[in-house]
Amino acid sequence: MSCPAVRRFTRHASVGLACVGMLAFGAAVAPRPATAQGASSTTTMVIEWNRVLNEAFATPGANPPTIFFTRPYAIMNVAIFDALNSIERRYQPYHVRVNAAPGASADAAVAQAAHDTLAAMMPSLRARFHAALMASLAPLPAAAAADGAAVGAAVAREILELRRHDGWSRTPPDYQLPTMAGYWQPTPPNLPGPAFTQYPDVMPFGLDGSQHFVPAPPPSMLSQRYTDDFNEVKSLGAVNSTTRTADQTQMARLAQGVGTTTGPAQLWNLVLSDLARSRSLSGLETARAFAMLNMALHDGFRVTMNGKYLYGLWRPVTAIREADRDGNPATEADPAWLPLITTPPYPSYPGNLACAGIVGATVLARTFGRNDVPFSVTWPDATGAPVATRQYNGFRQLADECSRARIWGGLHFEFDQTASKGVCEQVSNYVLDNQLRPLP
Repeated sequence: MSCPAVRRFTRHASVGLACVGMLAFGAAVAPRPATAQGASSTTTMVIEWNRVLNEAFATPGANPPTIFFTRPYAIMNVAIFDALNSIERRYQPYHVRVNAAPGASADAAVAQAAHDTLAAMMPSLRARFHAALMASLAPLPAAAAADGAAVGAAVAREILELRRHDGWSRTPPDYQLPTMAGYWQPTPPNLPGPAFTQYPDVMPFGLDGSQHFVPAPPPSMLSQRYTDDFNEVKSLGAVNSTTRTADQTQMARLAQGVGTTTGPAQLWNLVLSDLARSRSLSGLETARAFAMLNMALHDGFRVTMNGKYLYGLWRPVTAIREADRDGNPATEADPAWLPLITTPPYPSYPGNLACAGIVGATVLARTFGRNDVPFSVTWPDATGAPVATRQYNGFRQLADECSRARIWGGLHFEFDQTASKGVCEQVSNYVLDNQLRPLP
């Protein structure tokens, strides 16, 4: 096995680093899944490891409590990209470039980079990731596989080191607000304390720190906009709503992952997987799209979580139950009101799922050159059986439906979603314009 030279890239210089050896394994191997028709083996490998991560997230208790779902997706996919780009060398690296041996297997580089990052982040599933790695490497020529795996291992080590002190492991800071009208308070039924309060201060993936994306403040509780959006979610989002349609109820549940293993990150990664296959993206283009998507998701949620803890707006369930305190004569209190979907444990403004939708739509539209790409989404249950399949005529249609699902679920005001889409589209375009750029 050749020992690759690793280069760590900063904005101004590259620095040579010590060689990193590949992990040795001696267990029996299983056959790798067949290559999807029309997709290259490397494209299939990138998609396969994103499937492995999707399944890991569906495993109860698999994740340390401090890991929010965007971080593992971003770390794994930037490692996959830098490993594959080290062999093909068509783009600026995200963080590292490795001098790969001639003939090094791109498929092995992808598999090893994915394996090593996932095994480090989710140690309870190491045996599963090991089996997936063995299945990925088994069909490859031994020498090419060893050289490619050395590249993946070297890149993974450097990406993990880069993120080792990224702020995710620190103790979440306290967050308490006065019990005044308009301020967030823990919500029923369990009144949980605030979650992920460290997210606004974690190290971003695609933003460089000089860019500050902050939504404008939410509307006054005395404004017409607040009144209209209050009454809308009160009607459509109630657990016993008579105005919400069956189709809207279904989408509200799907968007929350009720009865399915597909959450916001998994949703857009699955759409990308299907289109990368059907549109025959190359392996490197597929890896680049996954890296862009997951960097932008992580950083978009960083922006929305910052907005949530900056403005501290109460959730609809609190606003509706305590409307007699908001000073607005056009909002009527309902002390027994409950939403269709249980409210997440952090403030309302702006919305996370609306952010995920606009990020996904923006990245995919720029990846495939247009928005109006028809596709379908199937949400599976824990056994893999389909729960529902929905058809879309473009990425924005799915993004808008996911955004509206939070009103139908009783979790957000429409102005939460509008603000989120505006700021997260800016985040997406910034990441797309400034990361993983083509080499001159």
